[in-house]
Amino acid sequence: GGRRDGDNSIEMIAWNYQACTELILEPLTSDGFGFYPPDEDQIAAVEAACRARFNSVPRPAWIQTSTGGSMLRFASNIIFSNGEKDPWRTGAPQGNQLGPDVVLMEIPDAAHHEDLRFTVREDPPSVGVAKRKELAYIKRWLGLDARTTGHVDDAGDIVI
Repeated sequence: GGRRDGDNSIEMIAWNYQACTELILEPLTSDGFGFYPPDEDQIAAVEAACRARFNSVPRPAWIQTSTGGSMLRFASNIIFSNGEKDPWRTGAPQGNQLGPDVVLMEIPDAAHHEDLRFTVREDPPSVGVAKRKELAYIKRWLGLDARTTGHVDDAGDIVI
């Protein structure tokens, strides 16, 4: 669904608006060693572009505000999956900031959304492992697995 016209499709307009107002990715896309080095003027340039296109002002701290930021140590039942191919994985929460039921998972040879799509023949094995792990965590959190006190191992099995 949706109107199709390149960057003017409904989906792209919605994504660009969200990228302007909530997901300011530019500061997150470099670890200092990437193709695009960090630039002090990135946020200012994004703000100007967002004002021009959507008459909106970005909220660079919105991700931290909406997810609890450093307060994730008090959160539960959240999976942050990042693909190794995702440039913004450098901005992912760190393990020392997370509560015991907040999972940080980096998926080798994958992008952040591949674990959420239907399984296809071209998926790298790491995506299947990530899906099994996510399912095991969710089953444990919902009490659908009798072994709810265990942890999920690297293969996606609950270990007591």
